[in-house]
Amino acid sequence: MLEKPLLLPSAKVAVVWESPHARRMRYVRYAIVAVGLFCVLWGAADATSRLAHVSLGSDAGFVTFAPAVAIDNPALLGTSTPGTITPARLKIPSLGIDAAVEQVGTKTDGSMGTPQNFANAGWYVFGQKPGAPGNAVFAGHVNNALTKPGVFGNLSKIKKGDYLTVSDAAGKSKVYRVSSIQEYAPDASTDGIFAASGPSQVVLITCDGDWDQSAHSFDKRLVVIATLAY
Repeated sequence: MLEKPLLLPSAKVAVVWESPHARRMRYVRYAIVAVGLFCVLWGAADATSRLAHVSLGSDAGFVTFAPAVAIDNPALLGTSTPGTITPARLKIPSLGIDAAVEQVGTKTDGSMGTPQNFANAGWYVFGQKPGAPGNAVFAGHVNNALTKPGVFGNLSKIKKGDYLTVSDAAGKSKVYRVSSIQEYAPDASTDGIFAASGPSQVVLITCDGDWDQSAHSFDKRLVVIATLAY
């Protein structure tokens, strides 16, 4: 007899029936496939749900089935740990950034150093720690000479209200919310950027604007400021 392909070709081998009662058997096959498909889907959902509950707790259902952008929901970012932390990791969910943090100092010209690894963010070790009054300053590359994207390659897409977290090696974290996005000339004053007093803030710096071949640098600096959220 002429067989029609099913939606799940792999199931056809297991349920083909050779019987004179072709019509009745066809409905039986349909029922078996339907039940099998339901079991596969239900089993996958149950396994996913169990795994999510183990790793995410009470927010498992929301995170498992919500769009990826929903991960930026502040309710899912946890709460800030009291006190200050020495940053080891920087996460910006809205940009898909989850980067290791290097400690950087100053260059020979007195300017802030940059991370050696283009995938890492650099925290200015002589400045403030996250959680302390003033600004904890982080720098990151936008790309390298071979146009390989750096950790802050998409930082220009960040928006006011986006959340970011900074955590230490023990998992203690601080949650910040973006409050300001500005562009500056490379020679602009940095007095406000490295403030050691005022509200606890995180400052993210990277290159922006157009490439200046003569200076071997971009002609702008993007500065993102995020204030401690809670």
